[in-house]
Amino acid sequence: MRNIIYKSENIIPWDTQSAFKMNSYNAQVEEHMVFCYLKSYVYGGNLVLCSYCFTEHPQGKDNIHLYLNLSPDKNGAVMQIDYGYDGMGKIVYDKKEITGEGISLNCFKTDDEQGFYWCGEITVDKAAVNQLWNTDLEEKSIFTLNMTQTFENGDFSGLFGDVTKVDYLAENNMNVFLVLNY
Repeated sequence: MRNIIYKSENIIPWDTQSAFKMNSYNAQVEEHMVFCYLKSYVYGGNLVLCSYCFTEHPQGKDNIHLYLNLSPDKNGAVMQIDYGYDGMGKIVYDKKEITGEGISLNCFKTDDEQGFYWCGEITVDKAAVNQLWNTDLEEKSIFTLNMTQTFENGDFSGLFGDVTKVDYLAENNMNVFLVLNY
């Protein structure tokens, strides 16, 4: 089964996007089993990924971990982007820390009728996609992705896979995404 994200020449409104919800928890504290999800689309060749986390009192800089392989069919390398509500952490590509040129993060915090939440919008621009994975994100492109959230006490949640397994690694539990025209 493949998850679908859309490609457009225009910005796609967030309320028309599919949401992928974290639903696997390894948590001692009930508040760490939070509503956290990911939305994504391709715009002008850029990959845009936005996480929404309803964490009551977020702490720490690197508590969201996004894993990407934009060319799994060519045995491409996995990128791990670590960030939190207060900014970017490290970016690791092919097991080496990189500067992240062409990768940006826009964070904001707010609340609504459901409570406080924060968002992190990551953009991997077209040039970085091409340089790192030697590909372009076009209709029918596939890539793999996973996202996890960690907490200071060791609690953990994940988008894909069973995080309660002792040998769980997010990069080994990535799901396939298919790019389709909007």
